[in-house]
Amino acid sequence: MAHHLKPPQHVFILPTPCDQHNPLFDTVQSTENFVLQRTKASKSQFLNSFLGTIQNVFDTKQAPFRILFRRQVNAQSLMIAEAETQKSIDQAWSWVQENFVVGLQVLDDAQEKEEWVLTKIRSLVTRADKGTDDITSDEKVRSASRAFRQTFNVLPSERLVSYYSCSYHSKMMNQGWMYISENYLCFYSFMLGMETKIFLELKDIGDLQKEKSKRGVFADAVRVVMKDGQEYFFSNLFHRDETYDLLVQLTTLTMERLLRNTALEHAPGQSNGDDGEGVKDVFSVDVDSLDSNESAYSPAPTTRPLRLGLEEQKRDSQFQLRFNLPISEHLMEESSATMVLGDKTDMFHGRVYMSESFLCFVCTDADPCVLALPLFTIRRVERMNSRSAMYALNILSWHQMRIVFRLNGPRTQCEKFCSTLKTNLKLQVRAMRSLKPFLATCFSEALLADRPDVAEKDSGLGWIFEFPGDPKKLKNKSKTKLWLQYFKDNGRNLTMTKMATFPKLIRVGLPNKLRGEIWEACSGSLYLRSMNPGEYTKLLKDNEGKMSLSLEEIEKDLNRFVAVNLISYQSEEQAFWMLNVLCDRLLPGYYSTSMYGALLDQTILEHLLEKTMPILSKHLKKVDVQLSVACLPWFLSLFINSMPLVYAFRVLDCFFFEGPKVLFQIALAILKVNGDELLASRDDGAFMDVLKKYFNTLDESAFPNSTNPKARALTKFNELMLVAYKEFESITPELVAELRRNHQLKVVHNIGSFTKRSQLRNIAPGRFSKDEMSVIYDRFYSALFYGRPQARGSNKQGEARALDSTTFVSFLGSIAHWAQVEDDQVDGDESVTVGNSPGHRRRGSNSTTATARERRRIVGRHFISRLFERFDQNGTGLLSLQEVTTGLDDIIHGDLMTRMQLFFDMHDLNKDGTLNRDEILGMSESLLFIFRFDDGDTYLGAISNFIRNAFEFAEKVESPKKETSSIDLDADKSETSEKKDGAEEEETKENGDITEEDKSKSSSPSEEPEIQMSLPSFRMVVLADETLEQFFDSGFANSCKLLEPVDRQRGLFAREVFDSLLSEGRKLAGSIAGGIQSRGSSGRSQSSTLATSSSATLTGRTSPSASLSDKSTSGGDADDSKSSLTLTSSQGGEKSAGQAGNVHDEYEDEDEDDDDDAEGDDLLDEVDKFLTEFDLESGGKKNLGLLSATDEDGSSSP
Repeated sequence: MAHHLKPPQHVFILPTPCDQHNPLFDTVQSTENFVLQRTKASKSQFLNSFLGTIQNVFDTKQAPFRILFRRQVNAQSLMIAEAETQKSIDQAWSWVQENFVVGLQVLDDAQEKEEWVLTKIRSLVTRADKGTDDITSDEKVRSASRAFRQTFNVLPSERLVSYYSCSYHSKMMNQGWMYISENYLCFYSFMLGMETKIFLELKDIGDLQKEKSKRGVFADAVRVVMKDGQEYFFSNLFHRDETYDLLVQLTTLTMERLLRNTALEHAPGQSNGDDGEGVKDVFSVDVDSLDSNESAYSPAPTTRPLRLGLEEQKRDSQFQLRFNLPISEHLMEESSATMVLGDKTDMFHGRVYMSESFLCFVCTDADPCVLALPLFTIRRVERMNSRSAMYALNILSWHQMRIVFRLNGPRTQCEKFCSTLKTNLKLQVRAMRSLKPFLATCFSEALLADRPDVAEKDSGLGWIFEFPGDPKKLKNKSKTKLWLQYFKDNGRNLTMTKMATFPKLIRVGLPNKLRGEIWEACSGSLYLRSMNPGEYTKLLKDNEGKMSLSLEEIEKDLNRFVAVNLISYQSEEQAFWMLNVLCDRLLPGYYSTSMYGALLDQTILEHLLEKTMPILSKHLKKVDVQLSVACLPWFLSLFINSMPLVYAFRVLDCFFFEGPKVLFQIALAILKVNGDELLASRDDGAFMDVLKKYFNTLDESAFPNSTNPKARALTKFNELMLVAYKEFESITPELVAELRRNHQLKVVHNIGSFTKRSQLRNIAPGRFSKDEMSVIYDRFYSALFYGRPQARGSNKQGEARALDSTTFVSFLGSIAHWAQVEDDQVDGDESVTVGNSPGHRRRGSNSTTATARERRRIVGRHFISRLFERFDQNGTGLLSLQEVTTGLDDIIHGDLMTRMQLFFDMHDLNKDGTLNRDEILGMSESLLFIFRFDDGDTYLGAISNFIRNAFEFAEKVESPKKETSSIDLDADKSETSEKKDGAEEEETKENGDITEEDKSKSSSPSEEPEIQMSLPSFRMVVLADETLEQFFDSGFANSCKLLEPVDRQRGLFAREVFDSLLSEGRKLAGSIAGGIQSRGSSGRSQSSTLATSSSATLTGRTSPSASLSDKSTSGGDADDSKSSLTLTSSQGGEKSAGQAGNVHDEYEDEDEDDDDDAEGDDLLDEVDKFLTEFDLESGGKKNLGLLSATDEDGSSSP
């Protein structure tokens, strides 16, 4: 059976044009169609530093190894693979030779050869690297992303957003490159031998500031302040504003994820047992699904650079906010245009925008004019002949109003605009059918039909119990007439255009019967309600009888909340969609469990008070008066609980039209008007008394002693509104949005710190210190943060604050290097970084086969899965912080006997209190997995002795014949097991570990009885070996490092010291090797004999005791073999380790040159040898169960 090589992961790339005769590369191997090259090695350190500097400045850093395809139809070659290590590129070269040479010999045409090769390469890359930057359509992004991952050793799934040339200011200015990815902000510089690396997590950024360069001349710098106070200053940014905006956008998305992870309570409105729907992750990659019957070599589609997606998201968000549209709308087309409304001659110059369901216009002149016209309200569209414009569209709305748009853009742009409009209109036919029933719920329709006293069913409590205030004093009739005329001139409800008079009518107060509808039109909830007919009724029906987690809290706050006042003017359905807009867009985070939005706006209010009224701000700080004590209730209740309702509704009129800026203007005006009294206050009580007295007198005259009757008619509320709009007109929506961006990071980190302290107070720490608990908490939520994307927005109960089996692997890998199972998927001599932990080099990884890596990964995942089940005492499939803390406490602070029992119980799969043969061998595989990073062969001898002594001193029991293994985890996957056994058999044939005689013996029927080892016997076997005793006593506990991650910056001095030590060590090793060689050929012959014997069995290489194969061939029956074995003592273990070390020393130089070719094949292959040796008389190798019960992600439940 032929053995087919598998292509190495993350080595092949989309074909990229390059120069084969690059002077920086040497050709190592070449064929007619392919070339293997590596970078030139120079002995001159200055030249290397100079070349590194050039590559850094021009961003031309390349991997040291690459494979090129020679194009016969073009002189320029194509790079198809690149790697950091020679082993990885050798594997890629071998795969290329095996898969391309024969096929290219059949083809004659050069163009066909090129197309065939490129198709296979593209297919390989797009399928293997799905969801990464390696298949992005932008060649520059692919190159920069590879340099980013190679430099900072991040996972291939981490996508690069953008990169910029800049300088980092430390003790000296370092010119380099800034890389911004989904989760990290990084900087790399290499200047004349000085290397600088900065690796920052976006979730740890506390503040971002635009700065001028240190000389104060150019506005080209950004200051990054971390939450621990450390600052990083980057200058020479030619795209400073673009860099800043991108960082703000990414940190905002990061903060939202952080808030979900650190929530103190469940999401409001969540039902008991309700699974909910996950929110689509912002970084998810949308790749079109492919047909299952397509060719194996057909390339999958490439993805767009992530930066483009973020730019579109930002553009759509601005478009939605400008016109108060639902988040389902995306900007599709835009053009410069002139609008003419009705039969008027006034023309408005501006821009017209189109989304899936809306046609919008905004005037760019001084006169305000804003229109958001739903496409399903358009009756007819005609193209007009216009002298002033090439394209003129005459639109007739549902309310018989004509709107003319004259497009002023280029011909192609206008044609595309018209074509898209035609397509979108066809898709709105169904929505038009539900338009008439919807308009029947709008009072403006009844008003224009001259039926103002007709109230539709369920239109608000005010229609039944009367509205607040005196209608005569409120001048409802006069206001209603003004609105009636406005509707006739400018449209109504869905087709209304907001002209210059619109804000004036809002500020003087809305008539009671129109207030609910105008609130809807101003906030945008009218669009939501019209586009979701029947949705509210369906929600009521689906949730009828269900108990919500928030019902009790809602009942408490009902009399204090905005909702109870909304239903005075609106129906339940109207109030529902109003609250949707209020919570999601107008006041985000106000009514969440953490109230981060309200806390953020309080921080902004204090900032504005300091800027506008510094004297009052200083006084309040001096007397220790907290501004939020008085102002937080204003913002939470929108002044409803502070002012009389008549005036509070006037504030709401302005708020729903102009947005959150009104709250800041009103709050500052209140403090301004009462400034003198507030300066006299000395404590919180006096401060509150002043404001309470003011609110109770809002209906009184502001100037009671004035001789002017108009002045005496002005109330204190009128004065308040005048001060708010005149003296604080500088507070704009753009300013509020900018201040929210500037302060949100600090607020979120403060909430995170408070949440952390609160949770840690409620956690039983066991024997952990405060610092250790802090690290556990950080690693716990870091694993959740970087965990499965599909759970980032999940509303499942407890899921956002608990680890599942997948995120537990990431968490455990961040504190214990042996738990980093994902490193087994990395090819070559590479290290990986999991979470915040530094990467670890895998011993013998260069020669590890793909099958062996997969086996090791499966064993590791099964071991961690059993540890997960051990921690999960409640059997919920999720681990809380308390369960993780308790489980780690048993491992780290437990005693020797506790840890041995832990291992024993984890491998006792049938829970009968004993370990059978397969369970003992399963434990040996687990130990090999944990020890795989350790240098030397001492642990191999220890595990060899463990298996020998465990089999020797286990109790022999007679067991009936059984069809399946006692620990078979999944009998339904027998086909998978057969395939895996076949692969292992093929690998065994190639390695030559088992002779034909051994195979014939292994195929004999089982005559040896089953064995069972109790816990006392297991402890005795462990304590007999010094290595295993030390492991269970302290080694396993010490492998869990509860330390903060090390700094990722590296300087030249440390590198020079390391290089110097390495050079001296090599010289010393060379002199020792020369002395060994001078001893004569006898020593070499003896070493060769020992090496040959080591290829047969593991024991012969690592222990002076009789090998397991000797036992199987020298003894006749089980009793004789039992008597021939003795329990290995601690001294014997030391002797075994010493001899193994000597053998390793003799071949140390050879191992360095060959990268552990023979020894690193895979440590788990030794288990195959044990299985063979011990089962020669008992029916051959048995399945451990660890290798058969696997699913496609390599995990299963025993």
